[in-house]
Amino acid sequence: MLPNFNLDAPLYQRVLQGLNSLHFTDHVGAGCDLDFIKADYWLADSAVIDRLVLRKGSWDINLLFAHHTTPLRFLSRRITSHSCPKRAAMMAGFMRRLAAKDQRGTLRLSLEHLDFNCN
Repeated sequence: MLPNFNLDAPLYQRVLQGLNSLHFTDHVGAGCDLDFIKADYWLADSAVIDRLVLRKGSWDINLLFAHHTTPLRFLSRRITSHSCPKRAAMMAGFMRRLAAKDQRGTLRLSLEHLDFNCN
């Protein structure tokens, strides 16, 4: 059995003072602080890549949205899962085509677009 946790009186007072001072140091965020969440205009020009992942006996369908001119701007979302790999692959293709602006799949990502600095 673990012993009871106790704070002595001076340390307890310091903790209370720290908690009280949070009221004065904490600032309310501005509305523009979360604009990056709403700035999803780039998703309209993104290439969509479907990905199947075996997890706990079922095939998860993940869609990766990557901007075709700046591929380091991407967003990955888990859509659904299926128990059959054939059905999961078929559904992943359908969902990719539905999510893509260019349903023919002509938007491509290439390694030349990735500007890696190996320093």
